Amino acid sequence: MALSPLVTLARIDDEALVLMLGLGTLALVFYVVHCVRKILETRAREQTKREIAAYVAEGSISPQDAAKMLMSSSEAASQIADGVAWGTVKPEKAEMLIRALGHEPASKGGK
Repeated sequence: MALSPLVTLARIDDEALVLMLGLGTLALVFYVVHCVRKILETRAREQTKREIAAYVAEGSISPQDAAKMLMSSSEAASQIADGVAWGTVKPEKAEMLIRALGHEPASKGGK
């Protein structure tokens, strides 16, 4: 009994199957690691918020200082951009502030 050409073209040899399964497994492992990392980051962030709230409650730090400590760099960059848009922050100052948020060293010559 001869197989039709379509059936033989649809066959996958063992090496290709192993390669596809290996790549699929690798992709799944990367996805799981990514999800676990995100969960751990969120837990750490929430733990930090709880600890800072406890320090504020006991009076060790002021609420204003706590707010500054909790502001993430992306939130700060967004607020700086809003300040530039509203004209309350000069673009040169905004560039310096954003560079400081990213811990990038300022280049020589003021730019």
